[in-house]
Amino acid sequence: MMMSRLKEVTRPHHEAVEETLGRFKLTSSLDGYRRVLRRFHAVHLTAESAFQRLDGWDAIGIDPAERRKLPLLEADLRALGDDEAVAAPSAEAPLPPLTDLPRALGAMYVLEGSTLGGRYITKSVGASLGLTPGRGCSYFASYGDRVGPMWRSFGAAVDAFATTEEVRGAIADSADATFRAIDAWFSRDEPGPR
Repeated sequence: MMMSRLKEVTRPHHEAVEETLGRFKLTSSLDGYRRVLRRFHAVHLTAESAFQRLDGWDAIGIDPAERRKLPLLEADLRALGDDEAVAAPSAEAPLPPLTDLPRALGAMYVLEGSTLGGRYITKSVGASLGLTPGRGCSYFASYGDRVGPMWRSFGAAVDAFATTEEVRGAIADSADATFRAIDAWFSRDEPGPR
């Protein structure tokens, strides 16, 4: 199964991203939390723009519009008084080129996978920072009680689409490159020691 392969291939870089995010103290510092949201805003701005430019999503059963997180990030930034980050984003994140569906699916695997960890972050920032979905924590809450079904439907679509080794390799390479790019993006000028 492609999803199992992706989990295995990306494990080291996934762990590196989690370690890097931990240095922002996003669950215990409002400043760190805001900084993380700004960085994710740039990631989703880049990725979601690329997803919109690609055709063929219907054939694989994924609707990128249904999976957009940019509006959630913008709502959170506004709720935290950071209108400037929404009105004039500092930059797009330097993600690998998402020029076809296999590469887009590799990147989407990373972004959709983050919704699973978002449930933990939602609980933590609720307890420590008083943020809730609809009040500064919509992004991490993402699909709410639909996180599991959305993840499973994504996985089923990827498994059904990845029918050749060429496609499987492109998806895996893109997922791995996306994790590395996100880690580098968050590591840039990060707080604390590396």
